[in-house]
Amino acid sequence: MTKLITPPAVLRDPHVDKPETRETGDPIFNITLEFASEEDVKPLADEISRLMPKNGSTPLRKIQTPAGHVWRIKLRRTDQPRVLGPDLKSSHDDPLRDGDLVRAQMGLMTYTNLGSGGVGYLGDIQFLMHSDFEPTDQVSSAVPGDDQTRPN
Repeated sequence: MTKLITPPAVLRDPHVDKPETRETGDPIFNITLEFASEEDVKPLADEISRLMPKNGSTPLRKIQTPAGHVWRIKLRRTDQPRVLGPDLKSSHDDPLRDGDLVRAQMGLMTYTNLGSGGVGYLGDIQFLMHSDFEPTDQVSSAVPGDDQTRPN
């Protein structure tokens, strides 16, 4: 597994304090990171494309919004992640909210059974600041053939 630190990103739909329940009934902690500019996401996108199997499904999605394109990646894990403060030393005890600015430690693992692609795993989260970013509504795929019905 390749380990990376993401650039600062807007947090979307966090399940950090209480896990989300999968279709199988198993609990999973997860976050979605949203990047507003191609410049912000380029180092992460380059690393993902370097590791991806040929014709593999990438965990990084380019989404069309009314305000333009954003890039999203969903990171998950089975146990509760640590949330650190901006100084990386103290714990951040306030609940994370949709729209907060964060950085995350992540792992990327590729697979070739049952298709091929990559999966993002969540490590520690670094809280940077609360923000007033609004959730992005009315998203649609910016890439022809990108299946938006598939869970991220």
